[in-house]
Amino acid sequence: MKDILNHFRWQDGLDILIVTFVIHRLYLSLRKKRALRMILAVLALSFYYIIAQWIDLPLSVWGLQNLWAVILLVLVVIFHQEIREFLGSITLPAFLFGKPERLSTKGLDKIAEAAFRMMDRGIGGLIVLQKGDDLDEFIHGETLLDSEINEGVLVSIFNPQSPLHDGAVVISGNRIRYATALLPVSQSMIISKEWGARHRAGVGITEVSDAECIIISEEQREVLLASRGTVEKKDGKEELKKSLSDFHSFSGKTGREKRWSEKIIDGLPTKALFLSLVSLLWIFVIGVRQGEISFNVPIEYYSVPQNLRIAGDPPKETNVRLRGSQRLLSSLNPEHLRVRVDLSTARPGTNQLSVSEANINIPSGISVANFYPPKMRVQLIASSDSNKK
Repeated sequence: MKDILNHFRWQDGLDILIVTFVIHRLYLSLRKKRALRMILAVLALSFYYIIAQWIDLPLSVWGLQNLWAVILLVLVVIFHQEIREFLGSITLPAFLFGKPERLSTKGLDKIAEAAFRMMDRGIGGLIVLQKGDDLDEFIHGETLLDSEINEGVLVSIFNPQSPLHDGAVVISGNRIRYATALLPVSQSMIISKEWGARHRAGVGITEVSDAECIIISEEQREVLLASRGTVEKKDGKEELKKSLSDFHSFSGKTGREKRWSEKIIDGLPTKALFLSLVSLLWIFVIGVRQGEISFNVPIEYYSVPQNLRIAGDPPKETNVRLRGSQRLLSSLNPEHLRVRVDLSTARPGTNQLSVSEANINIPSGISVANFYPPKMRVQLIASSDSNKK
């Protein structure tokens, strides 16, 4: 562990922060969806696979290596609907910054046009405009559409002959995200007793979220805009468009700065948890990614007994194959490696010596896979013999 941390680079820190950010954004996007279970299952299997490699569980490693593709396929089949909804609704700004795509002026015009066209034809409806809050936890029974905003499409959805006319339409950014969405019904006592379930549902979604809802009443032939639990009647398309424009230009410079400062500390325990998990994952990956490398390492002989000397041409180097994490191996400088052979117990004549990991100066965290040759022959002769010759 200490050896791995000693080789920690700034690139590793950036890598950890990026992965933590992506996982945290995925969690925020999927935390209220069943597909979150798929993400957690994949993460759990990934951690188990790494741990199995770390502590050498060959059966588990073999099973995960061979069944990994099948496991992912099964999870995708089980959660295909949730994945489709997520991919169909997510945008890059929403994923990176948690900020939904804004309605364009053209989209506002089409919504206002559709609302008053429905009023003129005596067609009732609910059009929910998503703002910042995720509405998936408040609605149910929805049908995914993921369609461009078009007044004709909106009117046809709420046509009594359409199978999609029951419930509300949810618009997120410049897309019609859902139809047939069932909204929470307001229990407020200040709502007029003349209003039915549609009006109460339109007000209810604005009480539990920051969304706004356009209520088109086929009986009173009127268009209402509900916001924060209150309702205002709109007498024309221009008035409705102005209200919607004000709704979608809510963020000023001060608001943005405040939101960014709040986002840094918002959900800090969850962010710290993900950062810890990703850091552990980095440690496991760096430690598990084992490799091997070979070097021809010089041999140094020392502690030659008195009155003896090395004769002939002893081995001057040996091939050493080292094993360890790829990060530690890549940091090795082969010029600093030496194989030191102790001759203090050698005898006159030919000595067959074995070398082991104790003979080489390698950093901790790296082990010797093998020496080649594993043994060497060194001939010692008496110093006096040499002088006579």
